[in-house]
Amino acid sequence: MQNPVSERYQPFSDALHPDLLRDLKNIENLRFIQAILNSYAHISAIVNRHKQVVLSNENLVKLIGLQNLNQVVNHRPGELFNCIHVAAGGICTTTDSCRFCGINRTIRESQKLNKRITAECRISTQVNGKLVSYDFQVTCVPLEFNKEQYTLLSLVDISSEKRNETFEQVFFHDLMNRLGGFDGIIKIIKSENKQPELEEYIDLLNAIGELTIEDIQTQRILRAAENEDLILNITDHSAFDIIESVRKQLSFHPAANSKKIVICAECADFTFKTDGALLMRILLNMAKNAAEATPDGGSIEVICRKGDEIASFSVHNKGIIPDDIRLQIFQRSFSTKGSGRGLGTYSMKLFGENYLKGRVYFTSDEKEGTIFTVEVPIEQA
Repeated sequence: MQNPVSERYQPFSDALHPDLLRDLKNIENLRFIQAILNSYAHISAIVNRHKQVVLSNENLVKLIGLQNLNQVVNHRPGELFNCIHVAAGGICTTTDSCRFCGINRTIRESQKLNKRITAECRISTQVNGKLVSYDFQVTCVPLEFNKEQYTLLSLVDISSEKRNETFEQVFFHDLMNRLGGFDGIIKIIKSENKQPELEEYIDLLNAIGELTIEDIQTQRILRAAENEDLILNITDHSAFDIIESVRKQLSFHPAANSKKIVICAECADFTFKTDGALLMRILLNMAKNAAEATPDGGSIEVICRKGDEIASFSVHNKGIIPDDIRLQIFQRSFSTKGSGRGLGTYSMKLFGENYLKGRVYFTSDEKEGTIFTVEVPIEQA
C-alpha cells in the first residue's frame, strides 16, 4: 500500500518518540513498551492528547505500507490510513466527517471519560488509486505519564466478519423467500392432487422443505445468539406438545429412517413457561444425534419430567459415546462428521444455558446408554 506519509516523512534515529521519551526518561523502558505493543496480534498504538501517534507496533506499519516504526510518529490515524477525507485536502480530526469517525470519537470519549471504550469504525481509504474500505473494532484505554495524557489505541480488523454478516443476512433472506414459495406450491399441489399414490411423495417433499427451512432458521438464530441479539418469546407450553412436535419432526428426518421414536410411557403432561421454539431446537438436535447413533430397527426415547422448579426433557438411545468424543462434546467446532460441522451440541449448550437459564448435560455408559438432558425453569422470566 503506497501511503503519502512515506513521501513526506523521513525516518529518524533513536531520539524518536520525543513525548514518550521525555516522560519515561529511559530508553530501555521505551523499548520494553515497544516490545509489548509488537506482541499484540492486532494493530496497537499510543496517541497523545492531540490524537497523534507517538508509538505503534509493527502491524500498523505493515498494513499502511511503510518501512519502519519511525514513519508513523506525529501522524493522526486518518493521515496514516490515507482516509479519503484527508486525501481530499482535509486535516484528520477536523473535517465534518471526522465527527462521525469511529476512531476519532472513541479516542475523544475515552479521553473525556477517562475509561476504556470499545466501538466500531468504518474507514474508507485510497490504496494505489483505488477505494478500499476497512471495518475495525476500536478499543481505547486512557494512560498517563508524568501528568501527560495518552491513549492506548487498539484496532482489530473485522472487515471479513462484517462482509460475512452482510452476506449471510442477504443469503438467508433470499433463500427463505424462495423456500416460502416452494412451500406454498407444495401445499397447492397437495390440495389439488387427485392421485392417492402421489400423496406419500408430496408429503415427503413437504417434509424436506420444512426441514430445510428449519435448518436455515437454526443457523440464523445461532448467529443472533452468538451476537447476543436473540430475543426470547416466553409463553405457556404443554410438555406433551413439545415432545410430540419433536417426535413428528424427527420422523421425517433421513437419520430416523427405520428407527422407532418413542415417547416414554411414564411421562406426565404439565404446563410451564419458556421459549418453546428454542427448547424444541435443543431437543431436535439431541434427537437427530441420537438417531444418527442408533442402528436400523433401534429406538430413540423422548422423556419429560416435572420437578419442583424445573422442567426436564431427555433423549435416550442405547449407544455409548467413546471417551475421545465424550470429552469434547459441547465445544463449538468439534464434530465427528467432518470439517465445517460441530455446531449441534454447542448450540444446545448456548441456547439452553445462556438463554433459557437452564442446564444441558449428558451421561453415557454401558448400563444406561446415552442420555442427553435439558433442564429449564418452570417459570421462565
